[in-house]
Amino acid sequence: MSKVKAITTDAPTGGAVYGDFELPDPEHYSAKLKTIYNGICGTDRGMVAGALPFAYNPEGYKRLVLGHEALAQVVEIEKNEFGIRSGDYVVPIVRRPGKCVNCRIGRMDNCTDGDKHEAGITGMHGFMREYFYDTPENLVKVQDNSILDVAVLAEPLKNVEKAFEVFNKISERSIFLNDFGTYEDKKAVIIGTGSEAFLYSFFARDYGFDTILTNRHPIPDQKTVMVDKSGVEFYDYTKDMDKILEGGIDLLIDTSGHPGTIFQFIRKLNHNGITILFGTNGKAPATDVDGADIDYLIENNITLMGSVDGAREHYFKALEHLRNWRHNYGDIMKDLITKKIPPSDVEIFSNKPGDEIKTIIDWSKA
Repeated sequence: MSKVKAITTDAPTGGAVYGDFELPDPEHYSAKLKTIYNGICGTDRGMVAGALPFAYNPEGYKRLVLGHEALAQVVEIEKNEFGIRSGDYVVPIVRRPGKCVNCRIGRMDNCTDGDKHEAGITGMHGFMREYFYDTPENLVKVQDNSILDVAVLAEPLKNVEKAFEVFNKISERSIFLNDFGTYEDKKAVIIGTGSEAFLYSFFARDYGFDTILTNRHPIPDQKTVMVDKSGVEFYDYTKDMDKILEGGIDLLIDTSGHPGTIFQFIRKLNHNGITILFGTNGKAPATDVDGADIDYLIENNITLMGSVDGAREHYFKALEHLRNWRHNYGDIMKDLITKKIPPSDVEIFSNKPGDEIKTIIDWSKA
């Protein structure tokens, strides 16, 4: 057994502890990796709060190493077909395959039997530790070192890549484009102003949607600057709902997981409108849905789609988007990272800074 510095929780009960954690020495491993950065997201905070009942510890352990967003550097690795070598920077894949047909073809994001594991979430230790071991097929190489400062965002961005893959398929069920075959003058509304919401807004903007971010309160100056730089709009829906709903909504994306908020907007979707449900919030209060709501969904051909995770191909696409956005928009992606902290600062899981977009754990500060 070896001790490694790590951030752990007791899933699904919660809590967060930084300190020595004992893990068995692997008898054989393909790659040893040093963690550079971890991103903190709503899933991590939900687990620490004990709000995600689907999370669980690995078999034989009373605690789980947190962390599914990571950038790591290869310390040692065997020769492999993926071209990954010692010294390379990589993003580890979160979800590991079960036995279903989708898992067997590399689409663990569409697992059909639930027999998969997610690092730092369900039955598999995560990446919030000073080093870890893995295999090359679970590592995605960062080809362009100029984006190392933002490459940790590849994990959350791969979720957006997957969601828009599904959107592309669903939107084909009718003529979703305008008279010119584009999304111009079509409206996308994203509920939330966290890092994932901004990533969705960048994607929608690139598609050509008139894109609005919305929340139930004003946003701090740092987020206002991000909105201005990225070419989208922000409205506080408690004050400016009329502006948001003018002309209806074509694409609704939720990152909040709050059903009462979601249905305020679903009821204003245009014909053939699509809703992407991404946010999870197990402790969100119930909301009233009546027959008129169901009639609206049916009569207007509204589609509700849930989307989670992404496959290996989506990690590659995410890294390519980060590279393109860096080239096209400069440091806008770097501006998403509003704080870098040492791993010992576990209070951050329970006390989210008011101006946070994305907080990163920097292991050089350990």
